[in-house]
Amino acid sequence: MNFVCIYVIILFVRKVNKVARQARIKDPYGTFHITQAGGAKRDLFEKDGEREHFLEILRRAQVKFQFKLYAYCLLSDNAYHLVMDLNGADMSKIMKSINIGYAMYLNMDEPVFKDRYKSTLLKDTVSTLEIVKKLHERGATQDSLWNSYCIYDPETPLRLDWISPITGLVEVKDQQECRDCISSIDEAQMKLTEVSEETGLTLNELFKKKELRNDLILKFRKSSSLSLKELGVLFGGLSESSICKILNTACEK
Repeated sequence: MNFVCIYVIILFVRKVNKVARQARIKDPYGTFHITQAGGAKRDLFEKDGEREHFLEILRRAQVKFQFKLYAYCLLSDNAYHLVMDLNGADMSKIMKSINIGYAMYLNMDEPVFKDRYKSTLLKDTVSTLEIVKKLHERGATQDSLWNSYCIYDPETPLRLDWISPITGLVEVKDQQECRDCISSIDEAQMKLTEVSEETGLTLNELFKKKELRNDLILKFRKSSSLSLKELGVLFGGLSESSICKILNTACEK
């Protein structure tokens, strides 16, 4: 078999593979589970700072394209998961914005991603909730900030609409609900001092009463736009992970 024949066969195989590759389902108002794997030369996330930057890129894309984000999971070193309602946007443009942005950040000579991203259309709310639950189970077992489990509310599971540019851990409530919300840590400190005076307890005494403290953390979470980090500072220097645990335990009661 000569070189020309071999070349023709290679071209034919490539064409067949291209045709056989399943076309994407296009539904600008659909909800999709999206997965993206990294390349062979380097893991997508080698340190938490890279995960943090990825969440910032994700936030920017969300601001630009106005899709609804229901879950994210960055726990794997070499893949990520997103559950999003396109809300009228073009998924290919969204994913190009995210993946190109992250590739530019890593600035590698080799391809950052292995193949194209995979997308699965979730046909109804039940199937969406099942995927969200599976992704959040990973966050619950690994106690990690890089999973939207930390801001997931079991009572309103499809409310993860916006994420913080810093930690990815701020759930923004709708404007009507948040019109009178506490918007700064100074304002929250004043409110907490009022609670201390009303109960007749010093702040240290209040923090030691864990059931009361945890109840207050939940109330401040619902009535403020404070991040998990700010809530931790407000309540005596708790870590974001501790605040996350307290909120999810409170929601499950």
